[in-house]
Amino acid sequence: MVNRIITNNGECFMKKKTIILFLFLVSVSVSAQEITGSWSGTLNVMGNKLPVVFHVSKTDSSYSTTMDSPAQNALGLPTSKTSFVENKLEIVATGLGIFYQGTLEGDSILGTFNQGGIPFPLVLKLTDKPVLNRPQEPQPPFPYKTEEVKFIHKKDSIELAGTLSVPDSAGTFPAVILIAGSGPHDRDETIFGHKPFLVIADHLTRKGFVVLRYDKRGTGRSTGYYPIATTQDLATDVAAAVEYLKAREEVDKSAIGLIGHSEGGVIAPMVASKNRDIKFIVLMAGMGERGIETIMKQNRMALELLNIEPENSDQSLKAIRQMLESLSEWKGTEADRVTLRDRLSQLWEQYPILVKMKLKKDAFIRDQFNAIATPWYRQFLALDPAEYLKKVKCPVLAINGEKDTQVLAEKNLGAIKSALDKGRNYRYETKTYPGLNHLFQECETGRADEYGKIEQTLSLDVLSDITFWIRKQLNN
Repeated sequence: MVNRIITNNGECFMKKKTIILFLFLVSVSVSAQEITGSWSGTLNVMGNKLPVVFHVSKTDSSYSTTMDSPAQNALGLPTSKTSFVENKLEIVATGLGIFYQGTLEGDSILGTFNQGGIPFPLVLKLTDKPVLNRPQEPQPPFPYKTEEVKFIHKKDSIELAGTLSVPDSAGTFPAVILIAGSGPHDRDETIFGHKPFLVIADHLTRKGFVVLRYDKRGTGRSTGYYPIATTQDLATDVAAAVEYLKAREEVDKSAIGLIGHSEGGVIAPMVASKNRDIKFIVLMAGMGERGIETIMKQNRMALELLNIEPENSDQSLKAIRQMLESLSEWKGTEADRVTLRDRLSQLWEQYPILVKMKLKKDAFIRDQFNAIATPWYRQFLALDPAEYLKKVKCPVLAINGEKDTQVLAEKNLGAIKSALDKGRNYRYETKTYPGLNHLFQECETGRADEYGKIEQTLSLDVLSDITFWIRKQLNN
């Protein structure tokens, strides 16, 4: 997958889309006829052929789906909502403003894929599901108990669904809540065919921890509407998860901690800064710098991938920063919208001719506009993690991969350390792992287009270090 210009490309920060914005999150559900399996089709987008594959599975009476975009090496993307009535299929991906409507006829689904208000015909046919080698993905039977759970966010009237894994023995246990990176992630933080949170939950539960992981609001089996959710909103979901764990008889109420990945590594300090019941937090590729600085660094790398000359790149980056800074005054008026589109048009005009051939102007303006005008994106630009880190009083472990191209290790770990020092919280450790990327995989380049090619889901050293550090805090 190619990192996207202007918008945050995170897995982690997973408001993740590509330059041609067709990495979708889709969900499929069928009743009257059997539809489980893998369905493939090809979108024709301005002459570009983009294969897509939907993998449909069934659990009890409900269906769920992951999606692949093979041309962009995006595999196992999570989904949001599905309905199927009288052979009419509707697939909704709220996180990206995408929906698919089709009719099941024989061995095909004849329908239309719609993104940003633009329809594309899409016919799906059954195909064989490619076998991905993910050797770390746990397989049942497990030596611990798992339970499908739901907990309530009372203020927002949202029901969050997740999985609670509990050691299969008597007593109470320390507990951990897993907080996913940006984007409409499911409970396993599924990305590129990997399930990092399933791997982490399995490892920690085997080591004697209760672990809660859940679908983000508006994703999977959780209610709510993801597209309007901000990072602050997602932090309140974590607070609701903490209250839920405190009510569980298996949980040691004095030993509840948070593990956040990417944006989750920003949310964890938000929650811990207000809740003294949090015993510890682990920040995996969490930000220390302001949101706008992270996005600008991602844009610089994206421009480098397009082989833009340094002089042209600097000019584009200057225009991007000016545009992003202007969003602090955004009111959503028609004048604001016209101005933003004009700035995007001017930005596109600055690009060399070869880049323009890759980035079709209308699609570039539409896709960038739809992403950066969202509440999440605008508040993320202004987000300063230091504001919360300075108020955190519990122990903190902050780790990054040395080859992380989304949240740069040196800058962000330094900023996290500085903020904790200013708050006079010296109970922290930071560590950079050589050769690891944003997902903490052993890698070559660290770029996002490599994630799905790597068989390893998560470094064993990272899993061991997290477990050892948490136990040390609990014993102090």
